Amino acid sequence: MMQYQGLDNKFFIKLPEGVSINLVPAGIVVRSCAYLYDFFIRVIVFGLVAAILSFLGDAGQGLILIAYFIITWGYYIAFEAKSGTTPGKKRFNLKVVQDNGLPATLSNIIIRNLLRPADAFPFGYCLGIATMSFNKSYKRIGDWSAGTLVIYQEKNVGTLLNSENTSQEEPPKIELAIDEQQAVIEFSERCKKLSPARQEELANILSAALNAKDEAATNKLKSMANFYLGQKI
Repeated sequence: MMQYQGLDNKFFIKLPEGVSINLVPAGIVVRSCAYLYDFFIRVIVFGLVAAILSFLGDAGQGLILIAYFIITWGYYIAFEAKSGTTPGKKRFNLKVVQDNGLPATLSNIIIRNLLRPADAFPFGYCLGIATMSFNKSYKRIGDWSAGTLVIYQEKNVGTLLNSENTSQEEPPKIELAIDEQQAVIEFSERCKKLSPARQEELANILSAALNAKDEAATNKLKSMANFYLGQKI
């Protein structure tokens, strides 16, 4: 079951095994940057191969066309089938997965890449970008057909968040469900990217439950996040 969470544009997926995962779809800008990174790599590789084959005369011209086909189509399929990512996607911490969060299969990868011409129609990936603009998961035509999703690979959190507040790590006075605890942790993770005013604005949504407002509410949520991480939920 997939549910959309608006704060971080995350998709919360509850698997049949009872395991819950969050997927963060990669947007148009970062995917375009990854594409350009891969594009320049392919241009360099093709240029080197073409320069070498050009010494073979007419036979070399035919081999250049074959090399162009292999590099154009095989580049993405080879890399994504191996690890779900290409050098460009890896550079920007992106990965291709199935809609349910599981690793993409070879058939998924082949389908999404064979439909690149449809996304590129009529030029410059216009149709693909337009399709991505009208859905929250930023899926192009190839992704819809293959059942795939390009997501951010989240780094594991190895230490407690907001270590300056660790002295206040006492059991919360309110009981929260697992998904609610996860939301508190995600809020704490994002605080480094949010202004103090924005932190307080979000924390004040729970001011009644926390019995605190503004900075006090923010600090309580951070303390709760550290407690939950210590409990290894």
